[in-house]
Amino acid sequence: MKFRSFYKIFFLRSLSFKLKDVAKNIGSAGLLMLTLIQSANAQASIENIEQLRTKVAQFLTVEYENSNASKVEVKVNNLDTRLRLTKCDQDLSLILKDPAKNGGNVNVEVACKGTSSWTILVPSLAKVYRLVATASRNMQRGEVISESDLTTEVIDVSNYRMGFALTPDALVGKELKSAINKGEAFRNSALDSPLVIRRGDTVSMESTVGEISVKTNGTAISDGRIGQQIRVKNLQSARVINAKVVASGRVQSIF
Repeated sequence: MKFRSFYKIFFLRSLSFKLKDVAKNIGSAGLLMLTLIQSANAQASIENIEQLRTKVAQFLTVEYENSNASKVEVKVNNLDTRLRLTKCDQDLSLILKDPAKNGGNVNVEVACKGTSSWTILVPSLAKVYRLVATASRNMQRGEVISESDLTTEVIDVSNYRMGFALTPDALVGKELKSAINKGEAFRNSALDSPLVIRRGDTVSMESTVGEISVKTNGTAISDGRIGQQIRVKNLQSARVINAKVVASGRVQSIF
């Protein structure tokens, strides 16, 4: 009986240790599997930065092509690889921060408006080529633009961030405030209305009160361009008044 009890006890203890080892192994494998699942889920819940950059590039290309650009070249800057954005459960919202649609260094606002909301600005470079009026020759400051001074070319307008004239109609008759080289577009900052009245010129002065309009002559006290306000001396009353230049040799009194 004692002999049998010894083996019985030894067998039971051995079996117990083996079961514990099995349980331990199963537990380790289960823990490893759980860790892998959690890691996969964590990866799946984060926005892919490279895919986001591709989406921004496609968005920019479409935006500028829809603004009648002849050609568009886009480069989206690299984003910090440590950036962790929760994967959006809705379509991302993209807004271009370039009202004039002329390109250059621009930002795209990318926002998630889903369960986990976030917003980032993605810096990019857009080269936008348009057909615009350009100088057909080198021109100097003070020259008045005529039709023969103009041609049209497809150029990268992202270099003209302060605005430029698109068509010849917007340029003919304007005076240059600075020199311009052949092939360049005409920046708005380099254009001025032509000088149509010079100091000492006799001008036709119109005064309107209600439905009554009176015309008289005056003497310009200063030079004037269309749209400018100058001082004019009334030849009849000798009074000096403010007047707006409306055309060559014509002003309207301002009360």
